[in-house]
Amino acid sequence: MNRKLAGFIHTTPPTISMVERFMARCAPDIDIVHIYNGLVKRDNFSSPVGCTPKSNLVRYTNFARELQAAGCDIIVSCCSLMRHATMYGAQAVDVPFIQLDAMVLDAAADGYSRIGVINTTEYVVPYVSEHLNTRAGSAGKKPDILFSNNNAVLQLFNAGDFESHDRIVLEDMRKLEGQGVDCILMGQIPLGLMEEKIRAAKFNVPVLLAGESAFRHIAELLEK
Repeated sequence: MNRKLAGFIHTTPPTISMVERFMARCAPDIDIVHIYNGLVKRDNFSSPVGCTPKSNLVRYTNFARELQAAGCDIIVSCCSLMRHATMYGAQAVDVPFIQLDAMVLDAAADGYSRIGVINTTEYVVPYVSEHLNTRAGSAGKKPDILFSNNNAVLQLFNAGDFESHDRIVLEDMRKLEGQGVDCILMGQIPLGLMEEKIRAAKFNVPVLLAGESAFRHIAELLEK
């Protein structure tokens, strides 16, 4: 029996090891392959906030075609800024092409009305807001969304100072918790790297992130 193959697209190197770890735990019977291209991130952050550059629409379409040709049964985007590019590229392939955090965002919109979002860059705000508002709006709801907006933290992540990055993120989560949110949504996929630290911190509200649940969702999609 042929094993299923999942293809992951990355715009920052740390998500590669994150995928390897979670897939080994949640979907060990699925083979994986990666595509990484740092130009995607460069072009995202050199464009206006909320604008997906055409160059990245083209790249994601080409990545998707390449992964489908390689035999992938599912393609997964590991960048929260690429919502539009994922939807665009999905039209060019015949296998599912999804955002890793889509299920997590859906769960936030479906189950909660006052959503605290951890973001370390303003660039992610339009995409998270769009997804939450669209999903909730389809059910006749309008969520109250609070962003942490601590944009200096991303510099620590990019510099590899994950200890300082994680400490500040946890502090920002406590601040959101103190503002009476119903849940805390980790608004960027790489924050899934913090899952163990977040569990150890024992927050009083649910914390939603692209961690174990997101990867088990991939396995479930492939089983179908």
